[in-house]
Amino acid sequence: MKIAGRKIEGPNVETIIIPRGDGPPIVFIAEAVLDDEPFNKLCPLPKPPAITKPGNMVVYNIEDPAYKKQLQAYAEKKTAWLVIASLRATPNLEWEIVRYDDSETWLKVYEELKQAGFSVSEINRIVNGIMSANCLNEAKLAQARETFFRSQQVTSDSFSQKVEQAITQSGELASA
Repeated sequence: MKIAGRKIEGPNVETIIIPRGDGPPIVFIAEAVLDDEPFNKLCPLPKPPAITKPGNMVVYNIEDPAYKKQLQAYAEKKTAWLVIASLRATPNLEWEIVRYDDSETWLKVYEELKQAGFSVSEINRIVNGIMSANCLNEAKLAQARETFFRSQQVTSDSFSQKVEQAITQSGELASA
């Protein structure tokens, strides 16, 4: 795929650097996840309970409290999986508790980061970097918008008249 002659290739990547006192910083590489099929295979979307109404009409009860709880758990697992899947781009990263292919371990990603000695702020920095790699954050969007509009201004300025017109198309002098 190309846009304006520029080939678009490869996922977005974000480098997350966590300073560590007098030692070298800890560097995570977060790469955008291009396919969530592995997640869907291991953790299918919950289905609401079906209710049969008079006339054999089946409706789904999306207001069911148990279903809502399942949806919440699903969303939490998906976020944890996104963290784990994005960080797979980090060279030599080894999880001790979390397993990429075991959905029962995914929510332990935050616990493992805490056990590794990361503070709440550092974990938030890691997660923010992952989210930035996987989607546009408002700051990046504003910067892209500004760059785009600036390029449009240069283009439109190049077509604008640089000198005042002394004579109109009718041949008469232009009035001030």
